[in-house]
Amino acid sequence: MKETERQQIIALVKSEVIPAIGCTEPIAVALCVAKAAEVLGKRPQKITVLLSANILKNAMGVGIPGTGMIGLPIAVALGALIGKSEYQLEVLKESTPEAVEEGKRFIEEKRIHISLKEHIEEKLYIEVCCEAGEEKSTAIIAGGHTTFIYSAQRRSAAKQAGRSKRRERGGCTRPDLTEGI
Repeated sequence: MKETERQQIIALVKSEVIPAIGCTEPIAVALCVAKAAEVLGKRPQKITVLLSANILKNAMGVGIPGTGMIGLPIAVALGALIGKSEYQLEVLKESTPEAVEEGKRFIEEKRIHISLKEHIEEKLYIEVCCEAGEEKSTAIIAGGHTTFIYSAQRRSAAKQAGRSKRRERGGCTRPDLTEGI
């Protein structure tokens, strides 16, 4: 192999390989939750997650490192409670046993709702809506595990009075297929 080919391969690997803590599907969901929580600017009271069938299938039965738990609910809870989107797929690297216990309580309080996103062709699609009182935020990842295509905060209808209304986007107003996880 020529040195130029070797350098091209190394450059390709460096550009395509991203460090991750755990399986990429649930960690990408945690990343999206962390971003939505950051945009909200406060601890979410409710989290709605809409996923492509591929992400849902691949993430539900996977262990989340450091938690002793399997599946999306703990990844979602920790993403909201301690996740930092700047860490990308290492979003949960600051997890502690105390954070895991807090995440378990968050799950027990049925604050997390996970559903299949209907009528999409994208195989990798994660849409998260975080709510606290009348404030809502949405973040969407699509096409790649760290590719955000949308993030925004919406004010309550009362706070939007007198302003032109923008088209609603995101999962906040869609019905869930689950009662709560």
